[in-house]
Amino acid sequence: MRLPRQRLSSSLAEWPQLVPVPLDRTLRPVQPAILETRRLGDETWLFVTPSDARLARDALDRLGSAAQQAGPDVGIIYADNGRLRGRSVVALDCKPQLNPALLLAQDYIGFPTLIRGSAFKRLDGLRAEHGSAAWYDLCLRAWRAGIGFDRIAVTAIAIPRHAPLSTAADRKGVLQRFLQEDSTPFELRPGLVPGAFELRRVFASHPEITLVIPTRQSSPPGGRPYILDLLRSIEAGSWPLDRIRVLIGDDHVNDRIYREACTRLDLRRIVTTRMAGATFNYARKMNVLWRAADTELLVLMNDDMTVRSPDWLEALFTFALEEDVGGVGARLLFPDHRIQHAGMIGGLYGGCGHPWFDQPADRPTYGDWASVHRDWCAVTGAVFATRKSVLERVNGFDERFSLEFNDVDLCLRLKTLGYRIVYTPHAELIHYERSSRGQTAQPGEEVALFLRRWRDFIADDPMYNPQLVRRAEVQPQAESYTVGWG
Repeated sequence: MRLPRQRLSSSLAEWPQLVPVPLDRTLRPVQPAILETRRLGDETWLFVTPSDARLARDALDRLGSAAQQAGPDVGIIYADNGRLRGRSVVALDCKPQLNPALLLAQDYIGFPTLIRGSAFKRLDGLRAEHGSAAWYDLCLRAWRAGIGFDRIAVTAIAIPRHAPLSTAADRKGVLQRFLQEDSTPFELRPGLVPGAFELRRVFASHPEITLVIPTRQSSPPGGRPYILDLLRSIEAGSWPLDRIRVLIGDDHVNDRIYREACTRLDLRRIVTTRMAGATFNYARKMNVLWRAADTELLVLMNDDMTVRSPDWLEALFTFALEEDVGGVGARLLFPDHRIQHAGMIGGLYGGCGHPWFDQPADRPTYGDWASVHRDWCAVTGAVFATRKSVLERVNGFDERFSLEFNDVDLCLRLKTLGYRIVYTPHAELIHYERSSRGQTAQPGEEVALFLRRWRDFIADDPMYNPQLVRRAEVQPQAESYTVGWG
């Protein structure tokens, strides 16, 4: 991914110095400062930013305009920031709208922040004992209190490249305290990249789940059927096998391969043969299968994959058990360890696409977004953890999307009902994508239906940022603008 063509790369002379009023001397090294307190209508708003930042000339006017237009539920408004390098303002930190899973992994909101005076008072201000993470702590408490957030995609300040938003040690203390106040037992683990954290649910007892797997017993040339390798890798996981049920939708009547597999899993098979000449409809097949499941917790998944992380199910259901989460997707790699799926972006290639597709899994990505759990607008249906009651609420997949778009359409319909869609890299699988059914052209009428339904939403994906490009770039450019797309 590369930053926009309208690059900053401007002289510091274009960015005035701040004249900050220190909020509290104990808050160094980040040194948040109230730059200005403004009366906007009947409300007082506080503009808060690091004291060593540079301010864009129109930043206060644009933020003030956003505050005046904000609904009464919005208490915090944040914006993008640039980075200082030498005498220039260079790369951007482009932020999504409120992204709870990302907020738990990273201090991504940072500065600048505009907060309503009444919200600041309701939260009892900053807690100086949290040091550099005091503002991060306030954001977490605001989220828990139901105070609304809004993001404007404006580069309002520039801060030194070396300036941390908050130290990992301070943020760890904040998160541990935050989790202790939750009735659900969670633990905090180190993330996959420096400074990031992983939230992990602690299971006193594992609930029963059903893995819903369609198959036609496909296999690589000269190899075993994909589904047998998948079942073997599931058996090696950490979720108790007596709490896993496997529901297979098989296009073949013959069940010999399962009888010879000697699996320890609780298998149930539904024969899903089609009428002669009938076309394959993935959405219809999956609707038959998930409705036949007899547990509330489900994982819909393709057969052409193997599990890499033994605790993949724990990672998925850390989020899929949350009432406001509609579905959770996994990190999927090709057999050569290139990225197949790490979330989906609305508007990419004019539709909804996979960022970092076919890029090495160990290559850095923008904001480390492929390596931390975060909310996206959609995830692939190749691995999709959800609840049966959620699918029942939206009547499952729209069967007019026979092969493509059905998973994205499902995710977007869930989002319109207020559900979150989460991606976690801590559930990782190898995916032999399309090996089991080959390449299939996208029917024109399905493309047209998808775009008619979702064009407006994907044009401004709230989990992305309009200051970032929506196309793949083959060759990276200068370091300031290279963020690991490829």
